[in-house]
Amino acid sequence: MIDKVKKYIEKNNMINQGDRIVLGVSGGADSVCLLEILSELKQEYNMELYVVHVHHGIRGSEADADERYVSSLCESMGVWYRSYEYDIPGMAQKGGMSEEEMGRDMRYKTFNMVLDEVGASKIAVAHNADDCVETILHNMCRGTGIKGMCGIPPVRGNIIRPVMCLGRNEIEKYLNDRKIEYRTDSTNLKTDYTRNKIRLELIPYMKRNINPVSGEHILRLSEQLSQIEEYMEQQTEDAFERAAHKTDGGISIDINEFMKCHVTLQSGIVRLAIKSVAGKLKDITSEHVEDVMMLMSRGTGKSVNLPYNIICTNVYDRCEIRKDNGNNINGIKEKEKVIVNVPGEYILKSGDKFIFSLENSLNFKEKMYTKWFDYDKIKNALQIRFRENGDFLEVAKGGHKKLKSYFIDEKVPREQRDSIPLLADGQHILWVTGYRISEAYKITEDTRNVLKVQYCERNGKDDGR
Repeated sequence: MIDKVKKYIEKNNMINQGDRIVLGVSGGADSVCLLEILSELKQEYNMELYVVHVHHGIRGSEADADERYVSSLCESMGVWYRSYEYDIPGMAQKGGMSEEEMGRDMRYKTFNMVLDEVGASKIAVAHNADDCVETILHNMCRGTGIKGMCGIPPVRGNIIRPVMCLGRNEIEKYLNDRKIEYRTDSTNLKTDYTRNKIRLELIPYMKRNINPVSGEHILRLSEQLSQIEEYMEQQTEDAFERAAHKTDGGISIDINEFMKCHVTLQSGIVRLAIKSVAGKLKDITSEHVEDVMMLMSRGTGKSVNLPYNIICTNVYDRCEIRKDNGNNINGIKEKEKVIVNVPGEYILKSGDKFIFSLENSLNFKEKMYTKWFDYDKIKNALQIRFRENGDFLEVAKGGHKKLKSYFIDEKVPREQRDSIPLLADGQHILWVTGYRISEAYKITEDTRNVLKVQYCERNGKDDGR
């Protein structure tokens, strides 16, 4: 069996020469087997082992006996050992988590703390093949996608699972043949928990009445699905790069580009977008993803709400996914109004900056964030401000258009219209920054004084990009 584990370790590139490894040892058969086998391989890999036992403060004298056993075992083997005790029930209640979740959280926090302390690089835990089958069946019963069908990965980050190639019966036989004692957690024998029902009732039933090797077949399927999932993740990331980009408020998905993707990639893009905004996908179900996908086939202004206070809104040909903090997508800047003196520099409260100067030359190249105007055509005090009722600009010689109509024609999202800085001469808008200038103020051959205006956003966006 040592050879079987060694092949599994090498197949998954778990251990390198000279590795320092933190082992989580509860005292149960799985973790004792893990300790025994890695001790057997210790010299071959020239590795150092550091055993950590976590007492959850739940099973009273039984848990105390587990701790004493692991301590005695490590002492007899000459292995570095340390124990930590926590009040998991109290911590779970205070943190609003289940005892199972809090226990797992504290175990891994403790493992990582020791890893940093001793300079180790990996954490070995004792999941076995039956644990993986349980996880797959549990995920299936709760509702899952391909990822949930992949089960427990043999390696995830710095966490390795060297005995996951072994079934529980193999592990117990290995220990019994060598007369190695181990502890049995009495709570694992109760069917109060769903996972225990799967372990104690469902899997034995499948083996007795359907197929004695049903567990092996489930594991083989999970390996194949893991390969498919790895491929799909890469394809999804590539599609996400094409169809989505980050904004100040969240993620913007180009609906036209999104619709070109296969439906499998579409759901992946949505999940990546939600994860980017929320930081996690817990509590995000397939129904939530489908709601967002359906949203993209509806008209502008339509929206759906998701967990974590996330709102998804159609804005013309884009779907904006962001946290709903009671503000608009890009936030609305304070209604500033600045009277301009030329030359001069003006920094708004938002951090955006305008630079004004006068020039004599009529030779210039039009740029997005640098504009030139006929200074003598300005009739009133020049202002930097945001939109007001009655604003207009000239889009053709002698043809006025309301600013609101211009925004609609240009498909400027309603949520962004109040946050676009304007250069105004009374109600006449010289420049909608980032968009166009009014025809009425353009330079001609008769222009004597040229007003040059440069606009720089606080994030450094200007024509020097």
